[in-house]
Amino acid sequence: MCNGAEIYVEDLQLPSVLVDGERFPDHSVDNIYEGLSLPERLEAIERQAILDALAENRYSQTEAAKALGITFRALRYRIQRLGIKSMLNSNWVGT
Repeated sequence: MCNGAEIYVEDLQLPSVLVDGERFPDHSVDNIYEGLSLPERLEAIERQAILDALAENRYSQTEAAKALGITFRALRYRIQRLGIKSMLNSNWVGT
């Protein structure tokens, strides 16, 4: 809750989001991509969506692809292109 007459962002207890392994308050997500070109922003967003889908589906590529609405081959290509496989290290399951 807030102390005093002014309410600050911290007082609102807004949810946070995970972006490339770092937690950020929801209200600052737009600032994360500040200074990046459009292709860099899109790549970061795509990478995070894939990482989230993999984590939510216990690192099953088949299930993650279904959750993302893309084919298994498309997911496998994006994982390779975005360097995600190396990010996952020991969590990687190649199904």
